Amino acid sequence: MRNCIVIILSFMSLTSIAQNDNVSYHQDRQVTELTDVYKTFNRKNDVADGYRIQISFSNDRQEAYNSKSKLYKDLPNEKCYVEYEQPYYKLRIGDYTTRLEAYDKLRAVIAKYPGAFVVRAKVKIK
Repeated sequence: MRNCIVIILSFMSLTSIAQNDNVSYHQDRQVTELTDVYKTFNRKNDVADGYRIQISFSNDRQEAYNSKSKLYKDLPNEKCYVEYEQPYYKLRIGDYTTRLEAYDKLRAVIAKYPGAFVVRAKVKIK
């Protein structure tokens, strides 16, 4: 019985070696056009899903912008944003496309701003 299985498996492997490697596919014209539209949109669009580090939030607009100017002094190479989500002004930094990038920067920021944390956001990619 065992020898029979070995013979069958070896025969199947010999027939699979003889197969042709040529692959052809036919794609509808509309699929190609839709793909081109998608590529064009992505080239024009400079916003994508990503991550930012939230430093603080406040009800007071002036306090948020004062914190932003202080943040520019502490972290001059980072882009800072004050985003208004009713009723809070949220101070956030960075445009990180991956969570790993954001957490890497968070480790450096958290020494000066212990309440900082990573949030999902729409980020600028260009």
